[in-house]
Amino acid sequence: MTVWFSHCLSGFTRGTRVSSNVSSLCAPQGARVWLRQKEQLLPSTVTSCNELSLVLATDYGKVVSVERQDLGGDTVVPMHPSSVQGVEDMSTLTELHEAVIMHNLHLRYQKDCIYTNIGSILAAVNPYKQIPGLYDGPAVDLYSRHHMGELPPHIFAVANESYRCLWKRQDSQCVLISGESGAGKTESTKLLLRFLSVMSQKSSGSAPSETNTTRVEQAIIQSSRFGKFIQLHFSQGGNIQGGCVFDYLLEKNRVVRQNPGERNYHIFYALLSGTDKDHKDMYYLCEGPESYHYLTQSGCVKDVSLDDRNLFDSVMEALKVMGFSEEEIRDVFRLLSAVLQMGNIEFMTAGGAQITSKGVVSNVSELLGLDSFQLSEVLTQRSMILRGEEICSPLTVEQAVDSRDSVAMALYSQCFSWIIMRINQKIKGKDNFKSVGILDIFGFENFEVNRFEQFNINYANEKLQEYFNKHIFSLEQLDYNREGIRWEAIDWMDNAECLDLIEKKLGMLALVNEESRFPKGTDLTLLEKLHSRHAANPYYVKPRVTDHQFGIKHYAGEVLYDVRGILEKNRDTFRDDILFILKDSRLDFIYDLFERVGSRSGDDTMKMGTARRKPTVSSQFRDSLHSLMGTLSASNPFFVRCIKPNMDKNPDRFDPEVVLNQLRTSTPGTR
Repeated sequence: MTVWFSHCLSGFTRGTRVSSNVSSLCAPQGARVWLRQKEQLLPSTVTSCNELSLVLATDYGKVVSVERQDLGGDTVVPMHPSSVQGVEDMSTLTELHEAVIMHNLHLRYQKDCIYTNIGSILAAVNPYKQIPGLYDGPAVDLYSRHHMGELPPHIFAVANESYRCLWKRQDSQCVLISGESGAGKTESTKLLLRFLSVMSQKSSGSAPSETNTTRVEQAIIQSSRFGKFIQLHFSQGGNIQGGCVFDYLLEKNRVVRQNPGERNYHIFYALLSGTDKDHKDMYYLCEGPESYHYLTQSGCVKDVSLDDRNLFDSVMEALKVMGFSEEEIRDVFRLLSAVLQMGNIEFMTAGGAQITSKGVVSNVSELLGLDSFQLSEVLTQRSMILRGEEICSPLTVEQAVDSRDSVAMALYSQCFSWIIMRINQKIKGKDNFKSVGILDIFGFENFEVNRFEQFNINYANEKLQEYFNKHIFSLEQLDYNREGIRWEAIDWMDNAECLDLIEKKLGMLALVNEESRFPKGTDLTLLEKLHSRHAANPYYVKPRVTDHQFGIKHYAGEVLYDVRGILEKNRDTFRDDILFILKDSRLDFIYDLFERVGSRSGDDTMKMGTARRKPTVSSQFRDSLHSLMGTLSASNPFFVRCIKPNMDKNPDRFDPEVVLNQLRTSTPGTR
């Protein structure tokens, strides 16, 4: 998905020759040229020229002097006139290379034109500020009365075209939104939903009201850090009849650890900022995020682009609009407070791990309706039944911290799933015509250390890239042939063999799931089987040095994955003793969350003498991904690529390195 730009501009943009060089000319002052530096082309302006040198000012703030003897080859080349001022649709550019794409985005970004078309793809550069009039009522009305291409590029143009195509094409529509963390995917999703809500109201002839669409919009406010597919069902008359939210791979490990400079889930900061003193006392909350380990370990507690108090008010409004009762809201906030405080439980070594923060354990136990002594026991000891007798063994401090964190992640994850379930119950309606689906999905990831989460995320991106290839290349070229249009063949990369490596019958997913079900299976035995089975596959990478990694040559580049922890995460099971005390909670809410969660031993999955194996995380994800691809394949697609202009979320700042990395999708990024 994330090599859309390069593929859309012929699939060979890097290294494409531009205009002839100017080595033998004295370019006039003010001339627009390309300066080649370190295999990159920089848009530049000639500031002076003489017999000895050429002085250039790049658009990105550098002044470069090039000696005349160094002007050979393609060091400095004229910029084509079509690239000088910028265009609304980059498929109309005469020059085809990545530098002109970035230059065009930069030119428009400086004018607060954050949307640019690339053929059938909409690029959206996050401005990190409010642009007056961009999304107000008149803008909605204007775009609702015009076809795509009649007005400047806009997210509303995509929304309007997807709505019109329900009847023009008589089939379902889908909008695929991709990009890194902070690029604006969730905001784009909300804007699409808002426009479709207005169109639904117009078709019914009613004044703006609280429709199912606006309920969905409010329910997903700031709901990033997971993939989601929102499907809206329409009637023949154009009214929204209902909808459904599908979630994919909640990043629950973010609850207990974050990358440097990243915040935890926004709701924690909103809770601390928005609750009054009485509720803080009720939830045993301190004043600020600085008091909580889970919120401070990354060194980032404030997001300058967010007002946490306003976010809390928005969340409260959304919960009430969706029909959550006061008691349910209190239960959710009690759980969130308990998760926060779980991170403040500390341990010391004294014949095994011992808890040094008894008061915190007491607060957590009260919030979750648990027995304080039992909670302390399961966090510091492992209990199991052996030959009818209970055997207890002490945990190390490291193991105790893992137990603490696993409980925190499970609480958050189960609560999240419960909220999604309740939202779907509220917005469910008739499915009597066609639908518009909006996919807000995580982008390709390649960190310094890549684990189980990145393996699944990149697998999803491989599937979506296959879908993109099919629609942008295969189907388009078939249409050209049918219509007798002369065209030049595009050499695009087919990633079918890479997908075979991952998901075929004896592929990597099968081996991961097989080893997860072996009682004696370990991460290292899994690695041995992966190497043994796939070392000869050209898309598989067996590192020469490290003894705990395997790699895949993805469409967007090679990624090495750390095998450590894969089986445990794939099994996604609790220690039985931890699960049992959660199921023994005095609070109905906590009991209900964990009532259907299977234990590690699987004893409670035995029915009528037959063992029902708990599905693994990767198998569930694979099945849901295949279901999603089936839905997308039956729909007419639109593509939106979100881009962040800098890493610090500052307005009016365009960092060419950051943008270039996203265009290439070959360097580390975050969701």
